[in-house]
Amino acid sequence: NHRLPIVEFRAAFQGGVLAETPADNGLTQLFARMLLKGTKTRDAEAIATEIESVGGSLDSYGGHNSFGVNAEVLSDDFAIGLGLVADVLLHPTFPAGPLEREREVQIASIHSQRDNLLKSASHAMRRALFGGATYGLDPLGTEESVSRLQAADLRSFHQKRVVPNNCVLAVFGDVKAADVKAAVEKAFASWQKIEGASALPGRISGAIAPLPLPQRVEESRDKKQAVIVLGFAATTLHDADRYALDLLQEACSDLGSRLFLRVREKLGLAYYVGAQHFPGLVPGYFAVYAGTEPTQVSQVEQEFLKEAELLASELEAAQLAEKQQRAAEEAALLVQVAAAEELRQSKRNLLGPEPAEGPETAQIVFRLPDGSKLTRRFLKQSAVSSLFLFLDSEERQLSAYELVTSFPSHSLSAQDRSLELEGLWPRALLHVRISD
Repeated sequence: NHRLPIVEFRAAFQGGVLAETPADNGLTQLFARMLLKGTKTRDAEAIATEIESVGGSLDSYGGHNSFGVNAEVLSDDFAIGLGLVADVLLHPTFPAGPLEREREVQIASIHSQRDNLLKSASHAMRRALFGGATYGLDPLGTEESVSRLQAADLRSFHQKRVVPNNCVLAVFGDVKAADVKAAVEKAFASWQKIEGASALPGRISGAIAPLPLPQRVEESRDKKQAVIVLGFAATTLHDADRYALDLLQEACSDLGSRLFLRVREKLGLAYYVGAQHFPGLVPGYFAVYAGTEPTQVSQVEQEFLKEAELLASELEAAQLAEKQQRAAEEAALLVQVAAAEELRQSKRNLLGPEPAEGPETAQIVFRLPDGSKLTRRFLKQSAVSSLFLFLDSEERQLSAYELVTSFPSHSLSAQDRSLELEGLWPRALLHVRISD
């Protein structure tokens, strides 16, 4: 795209909580932040100064399914942007001072998250649904797990996960593909594959085991408000059902949604109401939530369950109606097919059996619009109309058509004039042409 003189770099890796355990939970987040804190040739200040000097940006991220590095520069500064991306990915050093500061920041974020009732309730729901694996882990980790992480853990993670067979590097903007390919191959020439790098533990054990009974988790805070979250096992990013759940999220989330109208507008039970669909690389979840007064939690829960039952019954009714409609259409089609076959058979009866080869018969070859041919014998005294009768009795469905002779070329009409008089005896080639 050459409309703007800008280049975007996106390097993404599979990872996130799918690559973590309860013991090292929060590793991906800490690792991503530390990528920008120093390399073998640049410290954090040098990295920041270099990207800012060209008016660009460079950041990193870590989440549930992945981690990566993003950069944006002017197209004239393509080499600087690519060089920085390659350097922070290939040569991070994880210096001790910045590591301790980033650890403190991450632990502070964990503490701050506890004060957010909706985030705390959502995390409690995920722990109950997934246990101590995959999306039951918080990307930030826990204070205990983050406190244990050391530079050696980051280096090991880097060695296992930051490899070319676990990476997608996208470069977009005011560039030429051939030039980008050559520059990337040069910048990452020393990058070596590691077998099994993309096999995440969480992807292997990511299926949600069926819960024997509904799980209830309650946490207390010194607040005058309560949050309720109901979570259900859902789909992956690659499942066709994810699109239906995306639509359901929209139908349950805005100010005109059925949940909002039922729980807040009609019953006045909640401050806010919403839904969230989270499809992942392994099965994720679908959740509905509300902020309410502590004394009304049970009633909100019952209203959520009633709405879920209503949705299910409406779905069953819609599926039944669709099935009935499909059955009616299939029955109508069968009637049409039977009627068409009955009409063709009546025309075959009128036409009679094909006569044996002899001096009294004309052999007619029909070239159909698709290039295939039909051949049949007719008595030389048969009317031209018998040719149309024969074509109409065939299984092939021909729309409006005309029969055209070869030499001289002219169109035949379904008349009573005989084949002999029409010049079609003892043999003729006729072209079947679809009429406009």
